[in-house]
Amino acid sequence: MRRALAAVVLAAAVAPASALADSQQVLLPGPTPYPTPSPPLTTTAPQVGARLTFRIHAASDQRVTAGVDGDGRVVGLRALQNLHLTGTGDYLIVVPAPVLDVRAGPGSQSEPGQRRGQILWAGFATRRRLLSADATLQPGPVLPFLPLRLHASRDGDRYALTLTNATGTSQVAFQGAAAKRELASALDQTRRQSLQHRRLTPVYVTIDGPVSQRSQRARIIAPLLVTGELRFPHAPSSAAGGTVDGRSVRFSFVLGDEQPLTRGIEVTGGGGDPRLHVEAQPTAVVRGLRPPGGAASWRASRLSADALLRRLIDTRMELVRSDQYQAFLANPDPLGRNRTEYVYETAAVAHAAPAAATSSKGGAGTLVVLLAIAGAVVAAGVGAVAWAHN
Repeated sequence: MRRALAAVVLAAAVAPASALADSQQVLLPGPTPYPTPSPPLTTTAPQVGARLTFRIHAASDQRVTAGVDGDGRVVGLRALQNLHLTGTGDYLIVVPAPVLDVRAGPGSQSEPGQRRGQILWAGFATRRRLLSADATLQPGPVLPFLPLRLHASRDGDRYALTLTNATGTSQVAFQGAAAKRELASALDQTRRQSLQHRRLTPVYVTIDGPVSQRSQRARIIAPLLVTGELRFPHAPSSAAGGTVDGRSVRFSFVLGDEQPLTRGIEVTGGGGDPRLHVEAQPTAVVRGLRPPGGAASWRASRLSADALLRRLIDTRMELVRSDQYQAFLANPDPLGRNRTEYVYETAAVAHAAPAAATSSKGGAGTLVVLLAIAGAVVAAGVGAVAWAHN
């Protein structure tokens, strides 16, 4: 996204004066590139050296479970990834992750291999195949990329839990003169795709004259749908920010999408520290794409073209950020469907495992996807699995 915008701005800066007055088609944000390298997780582990032609499609659904202590700090981390392959042919897949241990998940039709900083798959798919990996991850390299931060504290008979959306980042954005009607139509299309929980499709907007960079970077935050339960030893007497149901306090809200990024739950009584279970799901942009005044379409908006373009770019960036957090572990298919649910639950404090020589930053561990129909690579795939388990 940064490189694309920089190219547009540079082209406008060096173009002759006559060209600056011409109309140009500028690509809006979405569906990619993502604004930051991770997620998906990356590592510095060396990649498998092979050249194969992509022939199989994959959809990924994941459940990332963070065990937290009484203060809300993450002390353990697991990721269950289900890769649903469609197509027929050989596959060799490398999923980067700071993995401590991996085993086959429920229903997996193959056994995953493990290498430093990588989960490996190799085999042959006939029309459909499920690859399920249940991996234990090093918490340290992963913590910066979890979408939610928790902090818990107790003062006498009062227990407080604070939940913060941690997906924020900043990004350069462009500006220019565009037609209100075209911008309104693009906003309506973006809103429909968001409400249908569909991935954005590429959209261009016509800019008359020069394209320039905004003076301030856009702040991008993926909306998170957060639901949770605190289960106490005894029934609490009150709960601010949640609803008391017997011994439990339940809560549900969205962090982001023009709503607060931090919410607190304060409970009185309960007789001790609770068992905590919180689920966070990257979700749609709803408020940010709602036409003003309760109108059915952005065509009725009285906002200026500049305001409409800013709204269009910012909300599409938020949807790209939400889509990014739907792929915590990489999907071998860059165009495949992704869905990730993040779970935070009370866990016993575990002793720290020895750290492997991996890092979750940098581009050297970018996902390697090696899927093919060619029968000549079967032997190489079998050899890779054997090597992965050594």
